[in-house]
Amino acid sequence: MEQTQDAVPERANLRKLLLATFFSVLTCVSASIVVPIPYVPITMQSFVVLMAGLLLGARYGAVSQALYLLLGLLGLPVFAGGKGGLHHILSPSFGFLVGFIPAAFTAGYLVPKGPAPWWRFSLACFAATAVLYAVGLPLFWLNMNFVTAPQAGMTFVRTMKLAFVPFILPDSLKALLAGLLAAKTQAVLKSR
Repeated sequence: MEQTQDAVPERANLRKLLLATFFSVLTCVSASIVVPIPYVPITMQSFVVLMAGLLLGARYGAVSQALYLLLGLLGLPVFAGGKGGLHHILSPSFGFLVGFIPAAFTAGYLVPKGPAPWWRFSLACFAATAVLYAVGLPLFWLNMNFVTAPQAGMTFVRTMKLAFVPFILPDSLKALLAGLLAAKTQAVLKSR
């Protein structure tokens, strides 16, 4: 009898770990959906990051994105544009890739635990997106000033023009859509 009780949490953890792996694969696939703009391309990755947090919770959502980052750093071509490898640490977009981990954690931490309107899920997504920018923008600025183009003297305003302004509308739409989809998914899962 005791083995059966111990097996239930182990199966739940294994299931969540498999789902985290699935979401890391989804993040890899979503990296290939690219709108190319200089320095940081627009992809569907942030949408998958939000969904990972909302559906897997804080810990396993973050694990899914840490696994994604690890796969890319090990050399698999999973980053936007089919890139990968340790050298990607020196790219301007790397800070946003690092930001996927705390963003997924934030979405999972703030997701409503019970039935809630879709906009509460979207609020969790907006907070997670803010965390993504809070990590990505300073690292973008540091990279541009000390690695990629130190002679250009990247200012705060130019950083915002390059790495924030082009993304705020698409990321807002992704946050709204992720919130709506997560609310519907949670309602379907609760009814089963």
